[in-house]
Amino acid sequence: MAEKREKKRTPMWLVLIRAALTACAVSVLLVIGFAFVLKNGWLGMESIRFFNPALKVVCAAAAALLASVKADMKVPVWGALAGCLYMLISFAVFSLISGSFSIGGLLFADIGMCALTGAITGMLVNLKR
Repeated sequence: MAEKREKKRTPMWLVLIRAALTACAVSVLLVIGFAFVLKNGWLGMESIRFFNPALKVVCAAAAALLASVKADMKVPVWGALAGCLYMLISFAVFSLISGSFSIGGLLFADIGMCALTGAITGMLVNLKR
């Protein structure tokens, strides 16, 4: 008789890193798409101030969703951590792209916003279970 194999669980830290990197890749693609929209004049430059936080919230929620579905317990905490990690990685990536690296109050506000978004996403995942 065939033995049932137990699935190896992926460590949660690896799940967090994968989720944050995936969300960061999506973020880069969305920024490229938005740059295309701006270049063609479909939206004005003033739309950047609305697009930037919306992009961060959507991608932080995506990272939290990817991490939360793998978590067994403390799902909002894992969601918040995924949101924070996404923000830190995307900050590093976009700082490298732009060639400037400055840590300020807005970075901490963005981390808080992404952590809150991740925690709320984790709570919603918890409700669905």
